[in-house]
Amino acid sequence: MNKTSQNKIKKIVLYCSALLDAGGLERLFVEEDRFFRKKGIDTTILTFFLKKEALYDYDPQELEHLKPSKSKISRILSLRKKIKELNPDLIIGQTYADGMYLYFATLFTPVRYAIHIHGTLFWFPEDMLKYSFIHKKAFSEIRESVAGHKEFIPDKIKFSLVQRLKIECLALLCYLAVRKAAHVFVLTDHIKWEVEKLYHVPSIVAQGCLSTENLNFRPQKNIKKELGLENKRIILSLGRLDPRKRIGLLIKSFAKLVDRYDDIVLLIGGTGEDEVKLKGIVNDLALHDKVLFLGFVPESELFEYYASCDIFAFPSWTSSGITPYEALACGKKVVWTTEADQPVLNNRYVFLAEPTVEAFAMGLEKALNTEATDKLPLENYTWDNYFNTIYSAIMKV
Repeated sequence: MNKTSQNKIKKIVLYCSALLDAGGLERLFVEEDRFFRKKGIDTTILTFFLKKEALYDYDPQELEHLKPSKSKISRILSLRKKIKELNPDLIIGQTYADGMYLYFATLFTPVRYAIHIHGTLFWFPEDMLKYSFIHKKAFSEIRESVAGHKEFIPDKIKFSLVQRLKIECLALLCYLAVRKAAHVFVLTDHIKWEVEKLYHVPSIVAQGCLSTENLNFRPQKNIKKELGLENKRIILSLGRLDPRKRIGLLIKSFAKLVDRYDDIVLLIGGTGEDEVKLKGIVNDLALHDKVLFLGFVPESELFEYYASCDIFAFPSWTSSGITPYEALACGKKVVWTTEADQPVLNNRYVFLAEPTVEAFAMGLEKALNTEATDKLPLENYTWDNYFNTIYSAIMKV
């Protein structure tokens, strides 16, 4: 460490290259800053790209919005200068890509960093580093391990010589950056396995995404009445409208049930690139009176919608998720894909389904025919539980 006091961290920098959307990573980032502040640790948020909505109405005490240069080298130098100025005990990056910046920004300095890997490069179709020679041995095994990997990740892609050289260089740098990290934090055992396959380093699984307020939520609104749906059963989806969320699959699965269950409606909350396409699917299936697009749902109203629904649908390509836990905290049934790797999956109100139209429709139907009479005990899945795992680890750096 760069401080003389052993095993005592007083100052942390939380770094994320870009905070642009109100998603799971951004939510975790905000909660991380809040947690360490409560622990009496001085924290500073560093980022190059920032949109206010990505902070979930949170007002951090210390935020440094660095000037975003087009040159990666200029960004690294800017980050390095700021790190030397702040002189933290530890930096925590939010992605493996952040690790590459931190690798160079801390090179030949006593400052150490840890990184979160919420999803490896196999969970991002646009990341070509997975096709590098350094990952060739693990590629097929990892791709075959998850349905979404096979669905979204092509087995082979052709690259020009220049593209190939760039991929190989960046993949090597990413490999070195992850291996240099003091700790790697992951959300699930499956991601831990992928990290070991890709980078040959151990990682620490940390889980939990609920606040104590979530566990004791009491609705203040009657959303069903406001929407004129008092006598309906609501299936709810909340999140970005992008391909990996598979909302199109959800709509098609829902369509298979409407003839047999005339009291069900589907509410879709969120905005994103797939919105026009998804509305087209609704039109093609003649579901105008059965599917309602809510648009952006503000943080202050999320739990009102959870409380109003009967089933929360989560067909996303991911091994974890915050929104299913929040729905469970409200005593709701959750239909989740078999790609999930979470400790609550064996619970009686969680219905697992393969990410296909037919299988997910069956999962929804099972949930419709199951009565939820109580809330699940979720006290072990709070943000405090998650960050206490991280806190214990970094105090032993």
